[in-house]
Amino acid sequence: MKGQNIPDVMIYVFHISATLWGFTEQEAVTGLFTKDCILPCRFPPGHDEVIHWSKENKNVHSYYQQKDQLGEQDPHYRLRTHLFHENIPSGNASLKLSNLTMTDEGSYTCYVGTAQYQTEVEVQLQVKAPSSYALEYQKTNTERRLKCYAFLTYPAPTISWVQGSISIPETDREETRNGVLYSLRSDKDITNVTDTYYCHINLDHEVWAAEWKMQDHLPKVEGESTVIPCEHGLDTASTDSFSVVWTLHRNAVTSVLASFNGTSHSHQPRVQVNESDFSLRLDHLTAGDSGDYLCNISTPLYTKLAVTTLHVGKLPLLPFQRMRTRMRTNLKNNHYIKRISTTTMS
Repeated sequence: MKGQNIPDVMIYVFHISATLWGFTEQEAVTGLFTKDCILPCRFPPGHDEVIHWSKENKNVHSYYQQKDQLGEQDPHYRLRTHLFHENIPSGNASLKLSNLTMTDEGSYTCYVGTAQYQTEVEVQLQVKAPSSYALEYQKTNTERRLKCYAFLTYPAPTISWVQGSISIPETDREETRNGVLYSLRSDKDITNVTDTYYCHINLDHEVWAAEWKMQDHLPKVEGESTVIPCEHGLDTASTDSFSVVWTLHRNAVTSVLASFNGTSHSHQPRVQVNESDFSLRLDHLTAGDSGDYLCNISTPLYTKLAVTTLHVGKLPLLPFQRMRTRMRTNLKNNHYIKRISTTTMS
C-alpha cells in the first residue's frame, strides 16, 4: 500500500522473479595509477533499486533502501567508492573508484535490480602506470652511447637492442623501484656509426620503440647558411600527437636549438625549423656551430634520433689573397732583417 515500506526480503523476491527479463552487458575501462576512474553501469530505470558492485566475491559497494550500505564493504575499497545518487533514478549506477592501485585491476560485476528488471554489467578494469619512455644519445672523446629509459611502469618492462637486423646484448643497465612501479635504464655502446640501432621496451599492454641513425657529415665554411634534414619516415598527417626537438651536442654539452609541436619555436638565434619536413636552417655559420645535430621526433610509442655531424671551417683564401698574405709576410721579414742589421752595425 502507498506509504508502507516493503520489507527487504520482498525486494529480493521481486528481483529473482524478474530474472528472465534481465540482461548482461560487458564494458572495458582503462584507468591511470593513483587517479580516479568511472566504472560504467546503465540499467532500465525502475523502482526500489538495489545495486551491488563486486569483484571476485569482494563487496565493493552496495546500495539499497535509497542509501549506501557499506557495512560489508571490503576494507581495500573503504572511502574510495562513490555512486552518483542523483543519477540512479535515470538508470545510472556507475561507480567512481578513486586513487587507483595496481591491485584494482580485474573484472567487476555491477548488479542492479528493480521491481521490473534485473541487470548485470561486467566491467574489465585495466590500470596503467603513468609510463614514459626516452632514448638519450651521449658522445664523449672516446665513445658514443645510447641510453634507453622506461619510467614508472608496471609490471617490470623488458628492454632489447637490435643493431642493423641483429639482436645484441646491452652494455649496462640500472633498475629502481618506487613502490610497485619500476624504472629501468639500458645502455648500449655504438660500435659502428653506419648501422642503425633500435631499442624496444616491452610491457604487457604496449610496446615502445626507438631508433638511432647517423646521417651525413656536412662540411661548411663560416658565414654560410645550411639546412640539416630530419629523416623520420613518419606519416605525420595521420599521426595525432608528435613532437620534434633539435639539439646540438658539442664538447659533452647539449643545447636545445628549436622545437615543433604544431607550432615551430626557436630557442636560439639564427635557427629555424621548417614546418613541412622539420629540417633545421642555420644562418651565418661560425666555428662554434660545429658539432652533432640531433633531430628527435617522437610519438607516444615511437622515437627516432637522427644525428648529423656539422663541421664549420674558415673560408679558404683565393689565389690573390694568398699572394697578398705572402707579400705582407715577406715585407715584415725584410723589415725585421733590416732592423737586426742596423742594430749589429751600431
